[in-house]
Amino acid sequence: MSLTLYHHNSSVCAAKVRVALAEKSLPWESRLLRLDGDQFEPGYRKLNPRSVVPTLVHDGRAIIESNIILEYLEDAFPQHSLRPDNAADRAAARLLLQNLDNDVSGIHHAASVATYAIAYRHHVIAKAGSTERAELSKAIDQTMNNKSRAWLEDVVYKGIHAPAFAAAIMRFDLLIADFEQRLSSSIWLIGDHHSIADVAYTSYMIRLDLLQLDALWRKRPAVADWYGRLRARDSARAVLDWYDPENIETLTSRGRETAETVEQILAGLETRHEH
Repeated sequence: MSLTLYHHNSSVCAAKVRVALAEKSLPWESRLLRLDGDQFEPGYRKLNPRSVVPTLVHDGRAIIESNIILEYLEDAFPQHSLRPDNAADRAAARLLLQNLDNDVSGIHHAASVATYAIAYRHHVIAKAGSTERAELSKAIDQTMNNKSRAWLEDVVYKGIHAPAFAAAIMRFDLLIADFEQRLSSSIWLIGDHHSIADVAYTSYMIRLDLLQLDALWRKRPAVADWYGRLRARDSARAVLDWYDPENIETLTSRGRETAETVEQILAGLETRHEH
């Protein structure tokens, strides 16, 4: 049995798969991409025509898309199962996974917008050597896939003042409110057993935490307790241990700079709900 994971140190999608591999105690070989354009090299594009991470290669066959990889691991390695016990709960878990990748209304898109608006835009600015939109666009074209380019330029240029940023915070608020309701009557997202649904959201919760977006669950104790349980699992190291310390510093320091703006957005949402 041979498992090779092509991944990136801070990619939430790649981390999602690393968490599953850790939970299932599966050994794997690392192929770390820099995502500085190396994802467009012919050898990798042959494995993953979308030029994104992660890609799992199992005995010579490439599996792409992180949610598909999670399901594949359950099919190929049913030991240490992460699937809920009954059909209805498995369907509920699949809906939560779909919620991550539901295009521009999905949680992954919101996480990408928040990450770049708050923190990683500064990496793009440094690469471009300019804050001029034309120069930023060139830098983005060199390193990002076509799907990301469509929204990224405005977010990099405007940062937290981009309309997409407020929309992302609103999307997270809806998600965390839903989680609070779920977790008020269960220990994990799907019942009382840690499952593929919790695995899928671990790297996203850690990303929100690093971005200093914990205001999202500050008044939601069930989510706070659940997140504490996620962080206490050994598999959480499959997210955090791969982060470059420089990336962590960028995420946290820039997150602190923008925390007040985020709290203002959330306060506005709370006021709107009251009326």
